[in-house]
Amino acid sequence: MDNFYEKMNEECGVRLPFSGEQDWEWCAGDPKHTDDYIAFYNRHSEDMDIWQKYLAVNLIVQGIEDLLEQDGEQAAADRLWADTKEILLRDNHRHTIFSWSCVDEEPEDCWNITPRMRELL
Repeated sequence: MDNFYEKMNEECGVRLPFSGEQDWEWCAGDPKHTDDYIAFYNRHSEDMDIWQKYLAVNLIVQGIEDLLEQDGEQAAADRLWADTKEILLRDNHRHTIFSWSCVDEEPEDCWNITPRMRELL
């Protein structure tokens, strides 16, 4: 997809990456707009290359992680997880699933989303 970052910015309000920025996919999003990121992914997935899909799905997963950290957002996270799980499995995001699963870590040393990711292993 040409202009991936610009399209994410225009359609979802995600800020553009800074020059030389690493970890944009974990820092740029707003968890309140995770449903917009899911809609963007589903709308444009056939036009995105593998790297753009990786960026978009990690923006989505980070949004759910952020919601799970907030009190009173469990229902929203659960709703978003159903769609996200479908994306992860459909487009074979093994690396993302494995990374967020923290395979060699104890549960208390992991992300809030880790138990959900481990179910996908």
